[in-house]
Amino acid sequence: MSKHLAQVSLRLLNLRESEWRFALALLVVLAINSVVLELADVVATAGFVSSLGADMVPWLWIADMVVALLVASVFAKAIDRAPRLQVLSWLIGALAAVYLVTLIMFEAGLPDWITYPLLYIVSDQQFMMLPLVFWSLVNDVYTMSEAKRLIPIIAAGTALGSVIGNSLPALTALIIAPDDAGYLIVLAVLLLLASLGLLQFTFRARVVRARSAKPDTTGLVDNLRVGADFFMNLPLFRYLAISMLLVGLALTIIEFNLLSLLEQSFATSLAFQAFYGLYKAALITCLVIFQALITGRLLQRVAMRNGYLALPSALLIASGLALLAPGLAGAAGGRFLARFVERAWDEPLRKATLALVPDERRGRISVFLDSYFFTAATLAGSVLLLLIFQLRGGLPVSAQITALAVAALAAAGAVWASLRARSAYGASLLNWRLARSRRKSVLDGIDF
Repeated sequence: MSKHLAQVSLRLLNLRESEWRFALALLVVLAINSVVLELADVVATAGFVSSLGADMVPWLWIADMVVALLVASVFAKAIDRAPRLQVLSWLIGALAAVYLVTLIMFEAGLPDWITYPLLYIVSDQQFMMLPLVFWSLVNDVYTMSEAKRLIPIIAAGTALGSVIGNSLPALTALIIAPDDAGYLIVLAVLLLLASLGLLQFTFRARVVRARSAKPDTTGLVDNLRVGADFFMNLPLFRYLAISMLLVGLALTIIEFNLLSLLEQSFATSLAFQAFYGLYKAALITCLVIFQALITGRLLQRVAMRNGYLALPSALLIASGLALLAPGLAGAAGGRFLARFVERAWDEPLRKATLALVPDERRGRISVFLDSYFFTAATLAGSVLLLLIFQLRGGLPVSAQITALAVAALAAAGAVWASLRARSAYGASLLNWRLARSRRKSVLDGIDF
């Protein structure tokens, strides 16, 4: 009976019997990372808003993105130079050490305007940097056909970890100490060390056959040159870059629109947290179900070239909904749709797209796709929000309408760029820059 149930579960998840243990271990590593960054994000965001106010959030985003650009530039030097497993291990260990330092700062009683922004920036670097290495490693392990099927299942670890990571701060606040972030940071350090041990155990007998860049090709200037070469001379990646920049701009405005309306709608921070917690729980629950059961099958059936249209179209609908229903319901519904499509569909699709890139350049291209473009778009969106609020005098209705109109225009531009990427897909695959590595057989991943 149990064997039959296991076989049914494998068919339901579209897994083969030889794959589930390794895929489960990767899922758990990713889930632990999500728990830690959600813990840190909840503590940092709540502390920042309580001590400095929501109107300072765009300034926090700007500072965060400047740091992200610097970190990504340095990080790009190592991601293709050393084996990805080694880089990921180093990164997890470094994050554990940094969180330990922030714990010492909290215990030393440093001012809130130092500790909470620092904790937020560290967690956000984790959010951007660790997945870059993790998914590059996953693409080193799996073939293209395997990646399209298994990445959505592994990616469900992000959603599962987010559920736990968003629930633990509320539970510890009620049971242990409402005003003490130390317990959560200690837990974050322990979880990161546990994920490091699991990662080493999982790969103890697995050889990752991926080529690395030569040492003399990993300087900052060369990393930028490699990225510029890809995104200027490959039409597919050029239009994807334009789409991602416009998508990031629209997402920044839609995200802040919800936060500002939540601040206006709820008089107390407790009511704010209760609504936002339930809202995120509903989103994450939908993500878990969709990613585990549906996304992988859709990626196998929907041509990749057609999938790039999903997120820009969702953002166009989201910004239109927020404009037509200028209240909490419209803002929450629009943001829900945008984040759901982004995480349930667009992220797995982007990770699968990286399988097109040769091994020795994949890490650096992923830095552009998952860091540089997102960071630049968030910076532009934050500056634009500050300019709109300044010109419109704070946060009146006219400023909200202006910002949402800009988001709608950006989403429309992203739809155009995605259509261009769709038409350029076939020709781009013939470009020598996407020549497949000969270490994998063309028969890999084909069932006979």
